[in-house]
Amino acid sequence: GQRMCLVGENGAGKSTLLKILAGVIDMDQGARRLGHNVELGYFSQARLDVLNPLKTVLEGVCSAKAGVRAQDARTLLGLFNFHDDDVFKSIKILSGGEKSRVILAKLLINPPNFILLDEPTTHLDLDGVQALTNAFKKYEGTLCFISHDLFFVKEIANHIVHVDTGKLTHYYGDLDYYLEKRKETDTQKEQAQKILKQKIKQDRRT
Repeated sequence: GQRMCLVGENGAGKSTLLKILAGVIDMDQGARRLGHNVELGYFSQARLDVLNPLKTVLEGVCSAKAGVRAQDARTLLGLFNFHDDDVFKSIKILSGGEKSRVILAKLLINPPNFILLDEPTTHLDLDGVQALTNAFKKYEGTLCFISHDLFFVKEIANHIVHVDTGKLTHYYGDLDYYLEKRKETDTQKEQAQKILKQKIKQDRRT
């Protein structure tokens, strides 16, 4: 049930960490061990090759789960703005954003118990973001994700991890808790810097 968001500056290593957790890239040192009975799913905007371009949108989603009812798949696709005859479009003619939405639908039609997501709300409109948010509110597994969508982060995350060039700092709470603690830390740093500057001035005088 933990829903962990990785935050930090661009280039801090968030996507690299997520790829290591997903087993997509090797690490320089250390070990990666999945827990007992962990089923992992990974969403990356760059991995559009997970779709079969010869299938329709509906066929692509239904292929993710044996025995899934077409109506259930169409209902889910409707949440991602694939309505009526849209579900019969060939995947090969879809835009990058539409393909991303199909991948998310495939992930949610048969969700694993541990999902890694890299910017899942990119290319989604407001209704799509709300639909994805509602879906993950009901999801009972574990999430680890990166997102710059503050609404999505605020609604979903219950654990924030600040990534800073290899250093991880855990905040065991939601986005508001993280922002509050960061503000306290920044205030403490400012006070420490003022004290240090005052001490330097005093030392120079003496």
